[in-house]
Amino acid sequence: MNKNSESFFTAGELAALFNIPKQTLLYYDRMGLLSPEFIAENGYRHYSLKQYLTLEVIVNLRKLDIPISRIKEYVENRDIDTFDKLLAAKEKECDEIIEKNFKIKNSLETVFSQLEKIRCSKLNKITLEFQKEKYFFISSLTKTKIGKKRIEIMAHHNQKAFSKQHFKEKNIGWIIKKESFFSSDNANDASAFFSAVGVSHAGVKSCITRPAGFYLTVRFKGTFYNKAVDLASKFKAFAAKNDLQIVGDLYVSPLKNHWITSNPDDYINQISIQVEYK
Repeated sequence: MNKNSESFFTAGELAALFNIPKQTLLYYDRMGLLSPEFIAENGYRHYSLKQYLTLEVIVNLRKLDIPISRIKEYVENRDIDTFDKLLAAKEKECDEIIEKNFKIKNSLETVFSQLEKIRCSKLNKITLEFQKEKYFFISSLTKTKIGKKRIEIMAHHNQKAFSKQHFKEKNIGWIIKKESFFSSDNANDASAFFSAVGVSHAGVKSCITRPAGFYLTVRFKGTFYNKAVDLASKFKAFAAKNDLQIVGDLYVSPLKNHWITSNPDDYINQISIQVEYK
């Protein structure tokens, strides 16, 4: 065959028509997707007009990010139904990617909102506010005080509360029984880890409903461990001054923790406990 024939393109000529590197044609050849019609004695690779048309299909399907293996199957068995199925499969894949990215975007928006709340936090001010009914997934700590086992429970809690596919949007908190919180010896004894869940989890095993009502709430800097006794004293004094009766357990919610700072003194936590008027 004459390499100068108008019926054939060199690799460079063909690649230029599609604005792709010549190396791409070599790669397609190695993959068995598109081989040259013939290779001349001088090593020049030549492609036919028919192969131009095939390459047009390949290049445009690659723009849709369809894998080489699937393009190869289609090129070898082209018809309208196969083409329809090929594109439908890609559409389904795109929908799945969109859904995944939508969940990621929602997670990011949740975190941005939390960061703004941290920046705007008013510290060391006890407030009395009405809170709606909330639902929490919990992991019991009644038989575990400290140490490795407690970390293992927290890790398992995280695995259940946040799937492998989802970014951990919120920090997990912990619950302290009312009696423990107001006991100077047991103020740090958590009874469970908790994570907020939706109303659809109401009544589900390992989930609890925190009732709607009035709650004393305060945000403070530092670790709960170091502030527990002082916070209990302040809550007790505030309740007595305002003719309130403490009726619920304490919920400790980390707002700023090891994710944002390596210094525990810079942590910001929020605690809430239900009260009623006497």
